[in-house]
Amino acid sequence: MSLFAPAAPNLQKLFLALFHCPDELAVEQLIQQQPAVFAQPDWKPLGGSENMCGVIENQQASPIAALVEKLINSIDATLMRKCGEASLDPKGPATPASIAAAVQRFYAAEARNRDLEAARKTQAENIQVVASGDKLKPSLAIHDDGEWQHPADFEHPFWSLLRGNKNEIHFVQGKYNMGGSGARSE
Repeated sequence: MSLFAPAAPNLQKLFLALFHCPDELAVEQLIQQQPAVFAQPDWKPLGGSENMCGVIENQQASPIAALVEKLINSIDATLMRKCGEASLDPKGPATPASIAAAVQRFYAAEARNRDLEAARKTQAENIQVVASGDKLKPSLAIHDDGEWQHPADFEHPFWSLLRGNKNEIHFVQGKYNMGGSGARSE
């Protein structure tokens, strides 16, 4: 029995089915079970090109590097959110010139707080690592409360792969918009 009618897919069911896939193989199986749904013109290749596979698959040499990259992305996203909350243009002259300067400017109150446990709790609420699946080979998901993106702008970061969309933002580490696409298992 199909979860989705090809003429009018239930997007909530599709999202939940994908969300609950424990690994890449389960995602692949779901896609193969629903060829009419996944053949729709709304499905586009990552980075806007069918040829990004080599870039994505060769990004990190180890799963640890892939995980660290995702955490760096989350830190960048939280700094970008703080920049937005301060009504600053991230590429403007009034923004911090480095990651350390951004942390000092945007988190000065937390830095002065001597209650380390409370500060760690706040940080843990902003960036979370969630493990699921097999204990020896878990699937990891990273969630952050960083910058928010309007659904209409969703494609932009995925299409800007390798385009250096953050080169002019000095207080973030990720510059080429590639970290989110890298994954590695052993």
